[in-house]
Amino acid sequence: MKRLFYLVATIFMAVGFTSCIGDDVNEEDFVWDEFFSYVSENKEYIRNKKTLVGSDGKPLYEQLVVSGDTVLYRILSKSGSSTVTPTKQTVITTTLKGDLIDGTNFQPNTQMQLTPSSVITGLQAVLLKNTVGERVEAIIPASLGYGYSASLNVPAGSTLIFTYVVEKFE
Repeated sequence: MKRLFYLVATIFMAVGFTSCIGDDVNEEDFVWDEFFSYVSENKEYIRNKKTLVGSDGKPLYEQLVVSGDTVLYRILSKSGSSTVTPTKQTVITTTLKGDLIDGTNFQPNTQMQLTPSSVITGLQAVLLKNTVGERVEAIIPASLGYGYSASLNVPAGSTLIFTYVVEKFE
């Protein structure tokens, strides 16, 4: 429902803004076409990842439905045997990097401490499933990431791909 609201609001804004532009100005129309194309490409990326299966015939990615949208994640490797998962307030030491679907890096590989409650909604959902020693790839749709407005060096409507290692809980 939230995605539908964002889509309708975005279309309404696009129609409203472009209807005010004179016939001699086509640059704004091009920008909106580019934006909608970018958002569609990002959504298609997630749809394709949902269909991937491993050598065992099972889906390659786990799916978490959060606020009406789907986050994908997979455990790339695991060291140790811990089964303890964090709470929203647990301090997690992790080494994390973030990329866009075209490979553009927006978050360099950095060791940091964070709590699940302090990060974007999609990443929070995956962190709450993790245990110490896991190396994880998480694919976050725009609606559960930075949304449909640009944020620092992340374009509006971007799917985010985080790769991180859960080093310890405090």
